[in-house]
Amino acid sequence: MNQVIIDVYFDTICPWCRMGTTSLLTAIEQLPEDTKATIRWHAFQLNPDIRPEGEDYRKVMIGRLGGTAQFEARMKQYNTTGALFGLNYNMDLVKYTPNTVKSHQLVAITPEHLQVQLIEALSTAYFEEGIDIGNVDELVSIALASKVTDDADELKKRLLSGEGIEKVEAGQRNAQKLGVRGVPYFIINEKVSLSGLKSPDEFLDVIKQTIS
Repeated sequence: MNQVIIDVYFDTICPWCRMGTTSLLTAIEQLPEDTKATIRWHAFQLNPDIRPEGEDYRKVMIGRLGGTAQFEARMKQYNTTGALFGLNYNMDLVKYTPNTVKSHQLVAITPEHLQVQLIEALSTAYFEEGIDIGNVDELVSIALASKVTDDADELKKRLLSGEGIEKVEAGQRNAQKLGVRGVPYFIINEKVSLSGLKSPDEFLDVIKQTIS
């Protein structure tokens, strides 16, 4: 049995990360039966200085992109590129840029075999429904709906106590050491690094190289 370890650096509010991980998961489904892939998720914050309560999405993005025209073009780009991966982006519903520490905490404390479905649920909630995933109560609701927990009160206590924060901070430190400047960022079998959006075929080619 061939073993493939894939380290993924991502942010929960990164549209390109959503596309990139969808592409990666598609590639994994196409691996031969004698190849097992394990994904290790690492936190990366695109906007680490965002206030805990979040900030206006449009203002933040216009500031980052340099103007309203660039902002409108980027929103269209999300829709166009996302459609290639079967993804919808209802960016008109997104009102807040949340601080993503709490959502990364939630990923960190979720059992590994449930992390993919949680991350997909977080992406759907944010990009398609405009839910504020910086809000602890919303995060708990998402976790319940995606069946990664059945105890809302316990999960809320764990998040508010800071559980998982050490893993979030470790991910960001590792990203810094690796020189990661943007996400998504992938490391295949600790040998080959891939930055940015890649097709399933590109992932498959690299995976085959690392196990050959």
